[in-house]
Amino acid sequence: MLLAANINNKFIEFGIFDDEKLIGNFKIKTDINRSIDELSFLIKNLIMERNIKLQDIDDVIGSNVVPELTIFFEKLIKNLFNKNVIFVGTGIKTGLDIKCENPKEVGSDRITMAVAGLSSTKSPLLIVNMSHVTTIDMINKDNKFIGGLIFPGIDLCQEVLKKESAKLPNVEIVAQEKIIGNSTRSAMISGLYRSYINACKGIISDIKNSNDLNNDKINIVLTGDFSELLDDVENSNIHRDKFLIFEGLKIIYNLNKNNKNK
Repeated sequence: MLLAANINNKFIEFGIFDDEKLIGNFKIKTDINRSIDELSFLIKNLIMERNIKLQDIDDVIGSNVVPELTIFFEKLIKNLFNKNVIFVGTGIKTGLDIKCENPKEVGSDRITMAVAGLSSTKSPLLIVNMSHVTTIDMINKDNKFIGGLIFPGIDLCQEVLKKESAKLPNVEIVAQEKIIGNSTRSAMISGLYRSYINACKGIISDIKNSNDLNNDKINIVLTGDFSELLDDVENSNIHRDKFLIFEGLKIIYNLNKNNKNK
């Protein structure tokens, strides 16, 4: 079995593959203050709850955008499974043609999701990851990754609004049909929802217009915790895949598994 892990600033997400099938997934909060023993115990229990034994894990591949956790995660995996982690990064085959000013600066999560999107969807396409940090990346009609945009996710905006405004309540993140809120709470819910969704839709529209795609259909792959909030996007084919990052990690693992011991 393969354990695929995506490490970001808020969560460490895990997916477990039996051959090519994703058979389980879970996530834990990213916390650099937890000890390796504490996290090992937690992850062990979460894996065993899915009727999987630790010795069934043959390999581990990871995407990591928190550099200070690299060594810690390597020790964690060594402690749990006595395995070395394959990290998406320099020296790892991805099959993705990255046409950016400095390809090494592109986050491994963005690369991994682009690999998965391109494997299942025709270009030109946009990969929209609506998570704590939102990314919108483009693969052009020539199957080249040309870059994208990075901006705060709706939950990050929610946290800042609550933190910087002591009198405002903490509100849930939900879609709201009524535009004008007639209470502080409903005004906040509507403001968070519409500012974020309109930002996503506006950016997608700008990308299409600037690349002469405004009259053509473009494929959009949506993923992330808040992807269900985005419904209609004009002249676009929308595909939803909440496990996109795991599928990308599996593809990259398959490209590199024969070289992992070299």
